[in-house]
Amino acid sequence: MNEHNRNWWAGVADVAASGLNHGALKVERIHLSIADETFNILQRVPITRPWSETVRVVHHGISRFSYRSVSLVAAGLEASVKYTNSAKNCKADIN
Repeated sequence: MNEHNRNWWAGVADVAASGLNHGALKVERIHLSIADETFNILQRVPITRPWSETVRVVHHGISRFSYRSVSLVAAGLEASVKYTNSAKNCKADIN
């Protein structure tokens, strides 16, 4: 693989990793916001009130862990691509 192709694929990986990193955090906020609507209704019903907050805390914890794990992996990929493609690690392609 020549230098130009390697740089092109590194750019594609960088864009994809950055999009996945930021996208996961945005989807997390949307997911938790939608879930809070349901949990707020359950909090108003006397029979479900004692358990709804516990379930909310567990649900939000699992959701945050899942989305932030995806975000962390994507951020790691993004950092590794930037490190690999940095100027000090690339050879000059003079033709």
